[in-house]
Amino acid sequence: MKPIFIKTLSTISLAAMMQMASAGNITDINVSTLSNNQKVIKIKFDKDVVQPSGFITTTPARIALDFPSTGIQLVQPVLEYSDSLLNQITAAQNNDRARILLNLAKAGEYNTEIKGNEVWVYLDEATSQTTTSPQSAAKRSEMVSQTTPVQTEGTPKKTANSEFANIDFRKGNRSSGIIELNIPGFEGKPVINQQSNSLTITLKNYPLPAQAQRNLDVTDFSTPVRIVTMKRLGNDTQIQIKTQGSWDVDTQSSGNRMSFTVSPKLDIASQGFQAKNSNKSFKGRKVSLDFQDVEVRTILQILAKESGTNIVASDSVNGKMTLTLKDVPWDQALDLVMQARNLDMRRQGNIINVAPRDELLAKDKSTLQAQNEINNLGPLFSQTFQLKYKNVEEFKKILRLEDSGSSSSSSNSILSSRGSALIDPSTNTLIITDNTSIIQKFQKLIEELDVPARQVMVEARIVEANDGFSRDIGVKFGAAGGGRNSWGSNWSDAIGNRNTYVNNQNSPDSKPFMLNPNINLPTAAATSSIALVRAIGSGALGLELSAMQAQNKGKIISNPRVLTQDRKEASIESGTEIPYEEATSSGATSVQFKKAVLGLTVTPNITPDGQVIMTVQINKDSVDLSCSAVTPCITTKKLTTQAMVENGGTLIVGGIYEEENSNGVNKVPLLGDIPVLGNLFKSRSRTEARRELLIFITPRIMDNQGSSLRY
Repeated sequence: MKPIFIKTLSTISLAAMMQMASAGNITDINVSTLSNNQKVIKIKFDKDVVQPSGFITTTPARIALDFPSTGIQLVQPVLEYSDSLLNQITAAQNNDRARILLNLAKAGEYNTEIKGNEVWVYLDEATSQTTTSPQSAAKRSEMVSQTTPVQTEGTPKKTANSEFANIDFRKGNRSSGIIELNIPGFEGKPVINQQSNSLTITLKNYPLPAQAQRNLDVTDFSTPVRIVTMKRLGNDTQIQIKTQGSWDVDTQSSGNRMSFTVSPKLDIASQGFQAKNSNKSFKGRKVSLDFQDVEVRTILQILAKESGTNIVASDSVNGKMTLTLKDVPWDQALDLVMQARNLDMRRQGNIINVAPRDELLAKDKSTLQAQNEINNLGPLFSQTFQLKYKNVEEFKKILRLEDSGSSSSSSNSILSSRGSALIDPSTNTLIITDNTSIIQKFQKLIEELDVPARQVMVEARIVEANDGFSRDIGVKFGAAGGGRNSWGSNWSDAIGNRNTYVNNQNSPDSKPFMLNPNINLPTAAATSSIALVRAIGSGALGLELSAMQAQNKGKIISNPRVLTQDRKEASIESGTEIPYEEATSSGATSVQFKKAVLGLTVTPNITPDGQVIMTVQINKDSVDLSCSAVTPCITTKKLTTQAMVENGGTLIVGGIYEEENSNGVNKVPLLGDIPVLGNLFKSRSRTEARRELLIFITPRIMDNQGSSLRY
């Protein structure tokens, strides 16, 4: 009974394969959204693309597309969408005809076009709500199909956006989002910036026309990708992919086409051993198997025929299995068979060797032992490597070499126990003597390490701003006998003029005298004053008013900058060294120096996403001349920090703000408290001072363009 069952199953499978071989098959369906909310449904064929015929109904709102002589090979025949127009896509097989049914939320209309191995269905909302019968709709659809230009693979494509960049999105395996980018005419290298919630691709010097800009909202596909935006920035084109959750990206490029696969990240630590197997990816052709108590070798033979791969089974592979699988990739079916029978495989090109796991491990072990014996007994070869960018002295630490050139620790060295390495600093050359496998490792190692280091220009800007105001008002006056009025620019000048006037008098009673002030409350540093001596009868009254007001504003900008390599410390200083004498324990003196400099010390670290992490130390010193100590006094402003800044961005890494306000009054007790007249017996002072210090820092990645400074 079992042979009859197997024979019948083989006959049915052969008939189905012959039928599918005579016609094309629909293998994939993708949906994209254009800027005008128009939907594009892309139906992919493996061969023999045909123009569909269809009809439209409004109650319910549906569009049916029939593809004659076409089969269906879809992973998921029903696709659900949460959209204002498209709700569901259903694929069904009816004899030799395939039907694609579009379930709509409202009445719609469509147009079709063949592009390569795909049929593009342009879906829009209906301009008229008139109910259309299936017959009339079919006739209308056939007329549209006849007037639509058919384009094959050999015909050049002539679309409105064919010469511009175009972007498309589709859902892949394991809930991954696939973004396909077509960039005709772009010859540069895209700049990719990856962050935690976004992925940005910049095409330098590749302007995008306004009509080619796209904004795709793909949140409903349940992938890590939420929004895909393609827009123009100046003379560049930027593609921004906004994501959610934890994800990984796989980038593939072929000519003018790029593909970005954004997949959710698997938490292997929490899932244990099961996660290790779930991380496997199977992309083989889907097969269906239904066997009971069938030899394992027979199952391997059937999988070899279905996959077109040569499978060689070892003589020790035996046993029977009962297997029922439906629409499973053939490589996954092979993996299940090997796990069930404790088998393993080794792939060599198009040949897969299947044998018990212990047998393959023993074979691998013997191969490695034989290779080890060859390395220990085989001939040694010498090869010279001239380094281009790295210093050969740096390889001493990597190779753990002694001065003699031999390995200092054979267990931790790349060299074998018989190998040696010599360096020539004058020519920056490394000479390796070892077996062939070790020399090949060195070739790969030097290709990866001997590369130009990226350079960073770090610029610091230190801004100091001062704003000050002061005002002093004072008075001094006195009285004495005899004389006339006398003016002067100050008290001494007024007295001198008074005495001169008296000496020039012809009266015998006229004689010089000094008029000393009885009240003296002037300002401490008056910039100007005015004095009056007034004769009153035989006496005189002297009065001097003095006032001072000062206002000052200042700004000091310091701008140190330095160029250094990635992960290399660099420093720059500008200032003076102040000498001073210092006594020793023996009584002798020695001259020491103390620095007062403007300095910048920085160590940049370029991250994979193009950011710069910097360890920064900034000093802004000045000499305090008012200090009377033997050792020079230094007024210092210092900043030490670590910050992350984007390439070309400016960040405020520090700041200090100081403000001083003071009001003072000097007066004669009791007399200074008299209303109005008390102002003659007091002096006032007012001082305001504000100081602010801001420190900015800007890193720029030079992209190996040299160390030329750009101002």
